[in-house]
Amino acid sequence: MRTVTVREFYHNAGLVDGLADGRQLVVTANGKPRFVVSKGATPRMTHKLAEERAIGDPKGVKFDGTAFLTSLKK
Repeated sequence: MRTVTVREFYHNAGLVDGLADGRQLVVTANGKPRFVVSKGATPRMTHKLAEERAIGDPKGVKFDGTAFLTSLKK
């Protein structure tokens, strides 16, 4: 756990980017802890998650993007 002042935190936002996953950064003001910042794990895109976020009917006609782009070039 690392401790920084509010001023340091405000002027150097890269402190959060430099944190490892699961690590914490305690921000203090006047020597007292004010809040804790933690960096979570980076979410990974899985096949299941991609299908859930996809637009359209999954049972419908599949869209061939390569063929579409080829037709635009002609």
